[in-house]
Amino acid sequence: MISRHHIVFSAAALSAGALLIAALSACGNGGASEPPQTSYDPAATSRLQFAVGVATIASNNGQKIAFGLNEVETLRQSDGLSGTLYNVPMIIGPTSFDVLISTQTGNQVVAAGNDLGTNHITWGTLNQELWTGPPRQQKEPSTGAFGYGLCPCNSDGGPINGTSPLFTAYNLPIYGNNEQLWYGGPPAFPAAGPSVRALGWLGYSLGFTDFAVQPVIGTYHLYAAVPPAYDTPQNPTPSPNPNGTPTPAPGILAQGAQLTTLAPLPVFDTPSFSPDKKGGGTIALVVPAGVSEAMAVVRAIGGSGHGICVQSHESDAFYTVVTHQAGTQKLALADDLGPLTQSGQKTATICSKQSYQIFAAGADYPAYEASYPENLSQFPLIKAPNGQADVTTSDALRAEYP
Repeated sequence: MISRHHIVFSAAALSAGALLIAALSACGNGGASEPPQTSYDPAATSRLQFAVGVATIASNNGQKIAFGLNEVETLRQSDGLSGTLYNVPMIIGPTSFDVLISTQTGNQVVAAGNDLGTNHITWGTLNQELWTGPPRQQKEPSTGAFGYGLCPCNSDGGPINGTSPLFTAYNLPIYGNNEQLWYGGPPAFPAAGPSVRALGWLGYSLGFTDFAVQPVIGTYHLYAAVPPAYDTPQNPTPSPNPNGTPTPAPGILAQGAQLTTLAPLPVFDTPSFSPDKKGGGTIALVVPAGVSEAMAVVRAIGGSGHGICVQSHESDAFYTVVTHQAGTQKLALADDLGPLTQSGQKTATICSKQSYQIFAAGADYPAYEASYPENLSQFPLIKAPNGQADVTTSDALRAEYP
């Protein structure tokens, strides 16, 4: 029997997107009979939000600037937890929206599948390994729309179909070549303990997905097809087919969003970093005008570095520092934010000789405030006053810690 208390704990402790449905089971009267089940259509009890904006994407140390489409969604129950374990999302843009040329590479987009040359983004794109990364489970879960952001987090990844996978970030921007992983970590987000990290936990969702393809003014629609009225996923076949054109119906959530201006946020320059040689240091940022908040992400590359510290850094560790001011500023990265040892001892944020990356995102909407685990509102604010969700992302600083 699955209890609601167990589900809430698992969502809060293990999943940035709280990937679950509130499946309620009644206990049977004993014997060999199957206990009665209470089931419902998640699409009838959850609510979908959707916003689009312009993404300003810097690469080549800020020398190359591309503009793309940014999207943000939430799909939540009344208690703020994610509405489903499994759904099939589709974004349909205006008729002039064309998934054909990458604004970052200047070439025809790759890993778009049947979305190439169309005005929609479906599983044909979102399940491609170039964007999802290699499988971290028995198989890579397919993409769904969850409590805060799209991610390859559906419950079909195994090892047991129907279990909640951990949040997995895309290599962003999709259709580009930056391959940045946006995970929320300490100090802005809670740190995970050794047992949770052992399951493959890397961090929390930052909510946005940017696509390096030319945005156009008009209405965009997000559809999330949910298998209606089922108890456990067991490979349900949602309607519509990912390559079809959905219409709202039982089992399908739909929401539209307007892109009214193509005026982008300014370029976000690559951060700089001054190590203090104790594990942390100072991140220097120039937050562009028009940005209401910025998140600097530090990625300590697992398996690199020297000393005993590396034993707790077998996988990548992510750290996030948030600021709500524009202009030049210096942000402190503490020395001892690293993964805890099995005995609960703190470790260095970045080990000696460990490779690391630092990159930043600025938004004109409250991206951090809408995130898990703190925000359990069913309708967190995901739009700026102009009704859009614009983002600007820097290139990554890559270096080795002294």
